[in-house]
Amino acid sequence: MKLRIISQDRSLVVVHKPSGLVTYADRGAPPGAKEFLEKQLGKKVFPVHRIDKDTCGLLVFALSDQVARDFTALFRSRVVKKQYLAVVHGITPRSGSITTPLEKHKEKGTEPAHTDYAQLAQVEVEWDGEKRGYSLIRCEMKTGRYHQIRRHLRSIGHPLCGDPVHGNGWDNRAFEERFGVKRTLLSAVAVAYPDRVKQQMVRLKSTPDADFMKVLASFGWKLT
Repeated sequence: MKLRIISQDRSLVVVHKPSGLVTYADRGAPPGAKEFLEKQLGKKVFPVHRIDKDTCGLLVFALSDQVARDFTALFRSRVVKKQYLAVVHGITPRSGSITTPLEKHKEKGTEPAHTDYAQLAQVEVEWDGEKRGYSLIRCEMKTGRYHQIRRHLRSIGHPLCGDPVHGNGWDNRAFEERFGVKRTLLSAVAVAYPDRVKQQMVRLKSTPDADFMKVLASFGWKLT
């Protein structure tokens, strides 16, 4: 598999990761984006963040261990900005901030979490005699918690379509039957980070995978 390279310089390479591919493989598991990219470039790369297997979109790798440490620190300090597109159950408000604390991953207790979102489009359909509403939203995380967007959207009654863990089972079955989509409809579509050499922000964008775009087209939604 060859990954689509969005940007590459001496320090970083940014690729579009397709849905169904992990960021990097555990020992003994099938290869992930890291392994495919190393084969493609003929050199070692270092992941500085990760996105879920089901999620498609922009993924950043460093070309040295030192750059990876520096860039990971930028992610943790929230200097790096990421935006996601999501197809969700129901008609959302035009915009909102979700600040519900989330349970820690594999640990006891909760931790602060903050997700902002804006509605880009909405649709109402009637399937099998039942009326349903769906929204296309843009999300930006102000914190980086485990499955933050997925859990936050569920907490406000607008779970991601196709999400097998946090989603709505009726929606998931309907999207599989009508669109052939069997995965979470979440895509990392934009990233911005500082270029310390040029002293400016680098802003990169990507479009979701074909199955995601098929859903948008079926609902009459266009990306601008």
